This record gives sequence, C-alpha cells and structure tokens, in this order.
Amino acid sequence: MSHAFMSVDAAADRGGFHPVATSAIARAQRDLGATFEERDGWLVPVAIPGEEAHAAVQIADVSHLTKLELRPAGTPIEGDGVVWYEISPRRALVMCAPSLADAVRAQVGERFSLDVTSGYSVIAIAGPEAETVLRRLTHIHHFPSGGEIAHVQGHVLQRGGGYWVICAQELGQYVWEVAVDRASALGGGPVGVDALGRGAA
Repeated sequence: MSHAFMSVDAAADRGGFHPVATSAIARAQRDLGATFEERDGWLVPVAIPGEEAHAAVQIADVSHLTKLELRPAGTPIEGDGVVWYEISPRRALVMCAPSLADAVRAQVGERFSLDVTSGYSVIAIAGPEAETVLRRLTHIHHFPSGGEIAHVQGHVLQRGGGYWVICAQELGQYVWEVAVDRASALGGGPVGVDALGRGAA
C-alpha cells in the first residue's frame, strides 16, 4: 500500500505554475547568502559563502533526500545510494536521492509505504571534528539510534566519516542552528551540498 500522491516528486507543472520543494532550513541558509539550484524538484543549497574555511567540521542540509517509511520493516532495501534505518521491527525509514526513488519503491512489495520526505529534516555533520560536534548535541552513543538531540527527539545515523541527524521538519532550523553554533566553536560551519560532496562525508 502506498500513498504516492503525498510524494514531493509527484508534483507537476500546471497552468504556468512550477512547484519546487524547499527545506525547512532554507530561510536560515538564505540569510547566510546561500546559492540554491533546482535539483529533482527541490531548491537545494549548493554553496554557502565562507564554506571553504570550514574544513574542521561541516554542517549541510540534505533534507531533499527522498524518505519512505515502511511498515513493517521487513527485508532491508539495499542499493548504491540507499540508506536503510530500521527503527523497530514494525517500522523502518529508507532514504535515497530523488532520482533513485522509483527503484526503491519497486522493492517495497506488500508493505505499507508512506512518503515522509517533507516530514523530516536531515542535517549532515562531516569532517575531522564531526564526532566532537555530535557529542555536544546528544548523548546517543551507538548508531543508528534515536533519542534526544539538542533537547528534541531525533535520530542519528553514521554516514561515511560523519553523521546524519534526522528530526521533524518543524524542528529542522532549530537543530541546524544549534549544530552550526557548536561547529563554529571548532572552526567549522555551514556548507552547501556540493562542498559536502567534495570529500566531506
């Protein structure tokens, strides 16, 4: 069972209107002078002024990833660029680039599937001081796992040499700003997704 009509990537041009999704963190990034590009139906922050100085730890917004909640968790969905997170035997979250979403949906089978892309913010923390920043945000010490992050509920996944913090979208800007503040004390700060892709994660 799937509610495909709730998918961000189901939006289509109509009557001269061109729908584009934006992250809950976009306003904070605009205030920093971020450059945005439209990618897969999303306005994605690709660069932020001063990001080249943030080699120690980088904070990036990857909320544009497609996020599907599956019930029950069942057999993990795998593949290049696919991230599987079993929250419990009854529930799992699978994330991927929007371009991979159709291939992921084809593996869902008879499980209940709900597109929760717009319901969650995903903040990447990368770089040599990523673990230090995470320790200043949460007491979660094993991954993937859920719990309190910056005094709100969320989840932490290890990704490459860094971490993804997942939280409700309405809390995304708050968690982003706390993470950026913790990173700035270590010589880090916000970066666009393209900087993150140049070996940051």
